[in-house]
Amino acid sequence: MKSEFTVSDFMSQNVVVAGYHNKFSEALKFFSIHGMRHLPIVNEQEELVGIVSLKDLIRVIYTETQNNGSFLMDELNTKYHMGDLMTKNPITVNPETKISDALQLLQEVPFQALPVILNKKVVGIITNQDF
Repeated sequence: MKSEFTVSDFMSQNVVVAGYHNKFSEALKFFSIHGMRHLPIVNEQEELVGIVSLKDLIRVIYTETQNNGSFLMDELNTKYHMGDLMTKNPITVNPETKISDALQLLQEVPFQALPVILNKKVVGIITNQDF
């Protein structure tokens, strides 16, 4: 019997990821279709290089609207790719991380999601909503 739960007991699997060359509108579409709030960004080898939140995209839309009075999606697609918006090298956990350690991390850092990595690949994500 397990003495303590691990991240693998709570994480969301089958995580949708994007590449750092994905356009702004593609990321918005991922968030809309999949009902998620955090999008891991991977390189060509499918290794995690960053993470983007829905809040990050909303912030861009807000800033563009404040500066220009409105925004055009084509302009956002030209100006911003995920590599420009992502938080690089996010803090991660592995599936065997104790859930208490993951919860502690989420309380200490200013973000609400931890990508779960195994052999350099994203195998899940755990968020403050999973507790």
